[in-house]
Amino acid sequence: MKGHQQIHDIHSWLWSSYCQPKHKVFFWLLINDRLSTRNILRRKNMLLPSYQCVLCLQNTEETSYRLFLQCPFAAQCSQLLNINSPIQLPFPKIADLFKDRINSQFFMEAVISMCWAIWMSRNDLIFNFKEIQPSLDGAKAIFSSELLLLKHRVKRGISAQFSQWTNSIL
Repeated sequence: MKGHQQIHDIHSWLWSSYCQPKHKVFFWLLINDRLSTRNILRRKNMLLPSYQCVLCLQNTEETSYRLFLQCPFAAQCSQLLNINSPIQLPFPKIADLFKDRINSQFFMEAVISMCWAIWMSRNDLIFNFKEIQPSLDGAKAIFSSELLLLKHRVKRGISAQFSQWTNSIL
């Protein structure tokens, strides 16, 4: 192969994180705009009753960027990590900002777990036919349980540091 392509550090951060493989694949799909949001399903000619974001009810099409960064529900979830969603930057650049704002070696685990909590809240609303909009407390519970599971995946040498960090943000 000829040439050289520069790959953003987000990929090495992702694959070296302590997250479960399903979370890594999920996040890889997200940063590569391959996650099956309503926008992607529409582009694949799937018929849905609506292509609008179900979390915010603002009559805006559900894209991955909208769902995880612009939606008011996502913004509330981001506040749990004391981060604000930047305006219209690609996911790798956003990861750089989140890394600086979270300022921890475990920032990637936090970002992936929070995105997973948003995704699970959205899917719970859609597929479990709940009439109640997802709550911040529900997303925080999902986020907390994912971080508690990660404690078992972290290397012994840094498990105390990871526990201390998770206690500081929960």
